[in-house]
Amino acid sequence: MYEDFYKLQARPFQLMPDPRRLFETASHTRGLSYLIYGLERGEGFVVVTGPVGTGKTLLLQVLLEQIKTRHLLVARVAMANIDADNVVATVAAAFGVGVRGLAKYEMLDGLVNKLAAARNRRALLIVDEAQTCSTAALEELRIVSNLQARGEALVQVVLVGQSELRDLLRRPAMTHLRQRIVASYHLEPLSEDEVPGYIEHRLNTVGWRADRLSFEPGVYGRVYTWSGGIPRRINQIMDRLLLLGYLEERRELRREDLDTAIEEFEAEFTSDGLVYDGAGDEPPGPDESPDSAPPGSAQLDPLLERVAAVERALRAAHGEERVAELMRYHETSAAHRELVDAILRVERLEATIQDLVSKTPRVEAETTHREWPENERRTPAAALAPAQAQAQAPVAPGSAAYKLRRLFNRE
Repeated sequence: MYEDFYKLQARPFQLMPDPRRLFETASHTRGLSYLIYGLERGEGFVVVTGPVGTGKTLLLQVLLEQIKTRHLLVARVAMANIDADNVVATVAAAFGVGVRGLAKYEMLDGLVNKLAAARNRRALLIVDEAQTCSTAALEELRIVSNLQARGEALVQVVLVGQSELRDLLRRPAMTHLRQRIVASYHLEPLSEDEVPGYIEHRLNTVGWRADRLSFEPGVYGRVYTWSGGIPRRINQIMDRLLLLGYLEERRELRREDLDTAIEEFEAEFTSDGLVYDGAGDEPPGPDESPDSAPPGSAQLDPLLERVAAVERALRAAHGEERVAELMRYHETSAAHRELVDAILRVERLEATIQDLVSKTPRVEAETTHREWPENERRTPAAALAPAQAQAQAPVAPGSAAYKLRRLFNRE
């Protein structure tokens, strides 16, 4: 449509990543150099993080393009909603190893045989959506990265994820994995000064000429304000702006045209009852209707408060060092971590169900924290309702509550 009107060779702001249109800032160039160095090491982990829409997939495509002559055997997996039990099977299947009916050790043996047989071809595993992984799932990936033959690593792992992945990797349980990271790079949104260069770079890649399409002062600044410097959002609104210019037959696009394009773009979401996460939008005001709150938040918030109360109470009763020591003790294997996670989850669900059935008022977290008796400080349930904890019948052996209490009572 607008390509012919403005005599462009293609759409400059398409959403699909295209390595030919990578806009390299000084930090991008430096980051690419570190990542290429990390991939050349051929072992351990390479980590790529960044907010949604900052170009992680595009950066990864550029990396693979620059190292494609290195005879790589590449497999790519998306880790969203994959639990720790299925990590090895997912990785093995991605490399073409049969997994049906096999135990984990058999899958690992099959993976070693497959990769060791691929002579002169190093294996590279790309893990998308890595911020959704549990610590146990990441531990399974670390085990995969330890596979070796003839003294050489068989597979290198690239973790690609949103900014939350950095917080996940900072946890104490991730110490062993962090020590195996050979290179990392965090993509930041573009600065206001970089946005004009980004827009014009995209246009130049498709044969743009200023006498056929130009922008009045103030357009680039408004694009930055609305997009927050996120490249994907810049592409979205610039594509709409060029479409509006084509429909209005304008060669010079103004700030008013951009405002119109933004209003129309956002109206498409609000008219359907959807909420558009605008980077430049103001946060909700105190007078806004509570009906706009996400469904289920009324049930979720109390549960999160209960969890926070237990964590605060444990640290207050035993101290940060003691709690950290207990958690380190119970993180000696991936299997044990999975058990602990499962027990905690079931315990929280049991407490929530009991609340819903009995409709017993919950003791406020801060009051509970102050009034927790000394002789009950080893029972997490007492952190939530001290009086009830004293009066209730003994917990049945084998239940989630019983296992959880034994976990934190263990010396």
